[in-house]
Amino acid sequence: MKRIRYFHHTLIGKIFFSFLGVILAAAAVIFSPWGNRLTAPLIEKSLTSAFSTPITLQEYGLTPNQFQLLFQDQYGNTFSTQGGFSLLTLRMYAHYRLSCFQHGGINPLFSPFKTEGSLSGGIASLLIQGNGDMFGGDLIYKIELHRFHLASLNLKADKIAYTPLMQLLKYPSDTDTLLTGGIDLRGFDQRYVEGSILLNSKTRRFNPTPIAKDNNESVTLKSLLADKYGDVKPFNVKVTINTSLDHAGILEQFVGMPLGGALELNATLTGDQKLLRLKGNSDVARSDTSISLTIADLEPSKLSFDCKHADLEQTFKLFALTPPISGSGDLYGELNTTGGSVNVIITEASTVPKVLFQEYQITQPLIRFDAEVHADLSKKGVHYRGSFQSDLSRMETDNTTTHEQMLRDLLKSLH
Repeated sequence: MKRIRYFHHTLIGKIFFSFLGVILAAAAVIFSPWGNRLTAPLIEKSLTSAFSTPITLQEYGLTPNQFQLLFQDQYGNTFSTQGGFSLLTLRMYAHYRLSCFQHGGINPLFSPFKTEGSLSGGIASLLIQGNGDMFGGDLIYKIELHRFHLASLNLKADKIAYTPLMQLLKYPSDTDTLLTGGIDLRGFDQRYVEGSILLNSKTRRFNPTPIAKDNNESVTLKSLLADKYGDVKPFNVKVTINTSLDHAGILEQFVGMPLGGALELNATLTGDQKLLRLKGNSDVARSDTSISLTIADLEPSKLSFDCKHADLEQTFKLFALTPPISGSGDLYGELNTTGGSVNVIITEASTVPKVLFQEYQITQPLIRFDAEVHADLSKKGVHYRGSFQSDLSRMETDNTTTHEQMLRDLLKSLH
């Protein structure tokens, strides 16, 4: 006690106890009902600035170990939370609810949604989990933060409407497609991301929409992963991807061309910032297809594909075209940044006279044929070599340099 009394009279002691007194006085003000009423306008002003929209604070309370908050924007969208915390351990727990009825304010989406859940933990590890109703479907999510940086993400979605989702991305869409799937990824904070992505779509109605024009904004994998200084920190990834689409047309805005038919892809993405590899297989066009994409320094550098026993009618439908021929086809190719080659072998094929007349104004009887085309691609253009053998004629093509010439020779043989 004597030491404490002596410390109290020293310069350091006076400064310490004065500082402690200020803290206790400030705490008494901040955590008291009177202090809450005094600071409420400051909280409201801070929220208005943070969300860049007028905010009305309806409820606010803060004690040494509990808090509650309820506010509303000018559109009637509301957010509420209440819970407790410990200043000694710097841990907290809380329940929250967000209800958005109109677009604007704190609602960035173009449709109503609501979500509620809980958060618990501290600086070292903070867990956020909850559920929501968005785009007519259901969401269940679990997010873990380590020192306020994303560590893991688990998201399950059921029957999410595709059209309003595309509206959010500013792409046109006219379909009743519903999306179901899940994302389970972990290791973000250690920069070794592993897990799985699953996506299924159900489509009963799909109407093609005009392909949105490119706004000339350069969006690359590197630009997405780089920091504000343009640097990409080292990382590793091992993720499986499983996709099953009723109608591939929902991807038309992303690939820049009309698509159709069903599409299924099972793939694995592995590697690091220096070299990524995407390997997968698919039954596209009722075929046995394998694909390999190499991404060097976050830029696509090589694409290999091997498509066996594809149904030709389904192949044309995949590109939203009415099939003028039927039969079976094999397709193999290797492409890189400077060129490549593609081989196409068509067997036991036959023409569809009705489609040839309606789509290409070609009048002819049914013709059975086999064909083989080899295409060499370079910066100078495309050179074709191939053969065509039907029950009416035979054709050999050698070093054709344009698509038009190759197709002209082919049409001559059909006549």
